[in-house]
Amino acid sequence: MTLVQPETTTDTPPGVDLTVLLQQCSAELGEQRAMERDWEREQNEDAVEWAVKHAAEKLGEVAAAALGTWQPAETMDEGCLQAYVTITPGAQLIYTNGEDGIWFTLLTTCSRCGNGGDFRVSNLLGLADALSAAGVL
Repeated sequence: MTLVQPETTTDTPPGVDLTVLLQQCSAELGEQRAMERDWEREQNEDAVEWAVKHAAEKLGEVAAAALGTWQPAETMDEGCLQAYVTITPGAQLIYTNGEDGIWFTLLTTCSRCGNGGDFRVSNLLGLADALSAAGVL
């Protein structure tokens, strides 16, 4: 079988309704993008909901409420929910719910030198230790 390169022409072949075809393709792309946006919104809502729930369980309701508003991570790996809350300008608490389990990580960055660290946090004492080690407390 030999494939032949189609001739370049501005004429639409007979029987092809290019306007309808392009409208249908455009509509399908629009539906696909809407489904992707809906899925992403649901992922973001789930990440924040689970972060709030697990923070209350692990850190206590009062400490969890004091953290403020959780935000969904801008990018999440497949099968992984992530959200974060900014504690100070140089410290964020990251919630991760993935195939490897559920955990919190405190990420810190020094505003003067730019050095940072990450500390795995499993409870309120662990958060206090991490904040102290990072020089926040």
